[in-house]
Amino acid sequence: MTDTRTSRRRFLTTAAAASAASVIFPHVVTRARAASKNELVFVGFGGTYQDGQTKALFEPFEKETGIKIIQTTGVDLAKLRAQVQSKNVEWDLISIGDRQRYTAVNDGLVSRLNYSIINAKDVIPRLVTEYSVGSVTVPMPLTYITKAHPPGKEPRSWFDFWDPKKVPGQRGMYNAPPYSLEFALVADGVSKDKLYPLDVPRAFKNFDRIKSEIKVWWSQFPQPGVLLKSGEITMTPWTRAISLILEGEPLGITYDGAALTFEAWVVPNGAPHAENAMKFINWAIQPKPQAELTKYIAFGPTNTKAMEFVSPKVKPLLSSEPENIKKGFFLSGDWWGPNFEKVTEQWNEWRLK
Repeated sequence: MTDTRTSRRRFLTTAAAASAASVIFPHVVTRARAASKNELVFVGFGGTYQDGQTKALFEPFEKETGIKIIQTTGVDLAKLRAQVQSKNVEWDLISIGDRQRYTAVNDGLVSRLNYSIINAKDVIPRLVTEYSVGSVTVPMPLTYITKAHPPGKEPRSWFDFWDPKKVPGQRGMYNAPPYSLEFALVADGVSKDKLYPLDVPRAFKNFDRIKSEIKVWWSQFPQPGVLLKSGEITMTPWTRAISLILEGEPLGITYDGAALTFEAWVVPNGAPHAENAMKFINWAIQPKPQAELTKYIAFGPTNTKAMEFVSPKVKPLLSSEPENIKKGFFLSGDWWGPNFEKVTEQWNEWRLK
C-alpha cells in the first residue's frame, strides 16, 4: 500500500512545484500544440492530485490511444473566459469543482458533452449533466483524534460537535460559508434533503451557540493535518483525513452529516481538440481507471461499478461507498454558484462580531 499513501510533506512539495510549473507550462503548451493534432491540453490543480491523475489516467490513456496529453496547472475561470471570448482557446479539458462548474456553464464557457462518445450510464446520476460529468467525489467528514476521543467518547455527528458538554475537546472550523453553514443547519435538526435553499439566518443563529468554543478557524486545506497532529484541535471538518488514516495516523472520521462534493470533467467552449477530450472523458470515467486513481488520492469514484476494483482497505473510507453516501449529503454548486459572494460577505461580517 505504500504507493497509495500521500504524506503532508509530499503534498506541500508537489503543490509548490505545481505552482512554479504554472508559470512556465503555458509556453510549453503553445509550442507543443503546433506540433500535433493527436493530442489534448489538460489544465488541473497541480500537486499530489494531478500527480495521481497522471499515473492513473493520463499515462495509461496515452499508451492505449496514442493521444498525447499535455498538462498545465492553474484552473482559473477568468483565464478561461478570456480564452473563450477572444476565440483563442488553449485548453481542451478541465477537471473543475462543482461551484466553478455552475459558473462555467452559466457563463457559456464550456461545451455540451458528446454522449454518443461518452458512456456515463453507470456514473452517479446526479453527477451527469449536459455540460459535465463527475470525475471524483470528495468528502468533508467530521474528523477527530482517536487518542483524545477513544471509542465511546468520539464525536459521531454534528449534534455532538455542537454539544461541548457531551463531547468536550478543542474544536476547529473551516473559515468559509460553504460546508460550514450546512453543518450548522444539520446540527440544528434540518433534514439533509431539505437543506437547499439554505436558511442562512438560521445557520448563523446556530453558529452563535458554539462560536466561542471554536479555537481555530482555518482556511487552507492542509492546515487541519498540522493542527490535529499537534493537538491544538481535536476535531474539525476536513477533506483530507482519509489519506492520513491510511498512513496510520490516529484519526477517525464519521460520515454522519458529511458534506460530499465532486469535481467534473468539462470541455472549454471552442476547444481545438474537443473530440479527443470526449474520448478521454469516456475512458477516464470507466470503472478500472477510476479505481486505479484511488491508489494515489483518496477521492471516491463516480462510476458505481468502480468500487468493486478498489482495495478492501480503502473502500470503506471513500465518499463513494454507498453507505457513506446515504449518511452524507451533496453540497449544491447550483445554490452556491449564484449565492457565494453575497453569503461570504455575511460570513465575514458575522466572524468580526
